[in-house]
Amino acid sequence: MHVTGATSEQMESLDDPRLVRQAQRGDAAAFEALVRPYYAGLLRLILALCQNPDDAEDCLQEVLVRAYRCMDTFRGDASIHTWLHRIALNTTRNWIRSTIRAARQQSAWQDAETEPDDAASPEQALLDAESRRMTRTALLKLPSHYREPLLLRYYEDMSYQETAAVLQIPVGTVRSRIAQAKVLLQRQLAAVGLDPIPLSRCVR
Repeated sequence: MHVTGATSEQMESLDDPRLVRQAQRGDAAAFEALVRPYYAGLLRLILALCQNPDDAEDCLQEVLVRAYRCMDTFRGDASIHTWLHRIALNTTRNWIRSTIRAARQQSAWQDAETEPDDAASPEQALLDAESRRMTRTALLKLPSHYREPLLLRYYEDMSYQETAAVLQIPVGTVRSRIAQAKVLLQRQLAAVGLDPIPLSRCVR
């Protein structure tokens, strides 16, 4: 799980070389111990991409199966965290293309809203919730090559370098796509009379 506030160094410290070697030899218990800390973060990312909790759970299981089968290909040039997220992203892309109908891709975002500030009025809380909903809707309309780096950067709190490693593109391309994505989001929100809100508030 990509714990809020954890640094990339802390995430890499979870890559126990002993567990890696055992998992590469087919030890299922070692594999589970190695990847268990990342379950929640992987599920968040998959849910953000496929928008359906049931599909996200099923897709996560496919990600774990693929990771287990490909464990012997892990060479340590990236952290387990980055390696798993790369598998999750590619698996979810394929999942969406092959198993999720277009109508289901347009279904409402099904995540829990953040609790409103106790000091805020009910009217303000409703406005904030509506702003988050519309921002998420606009985010989901972005082309995948803009949406994916934005989700990794702001939804999974990844650095630009980590995002680039997962997507296997240069850091400069990540920065450029995120900047362009923000411009597109601002245009979509302006068209419906909304000011942009921090992405960290609309994707939680």
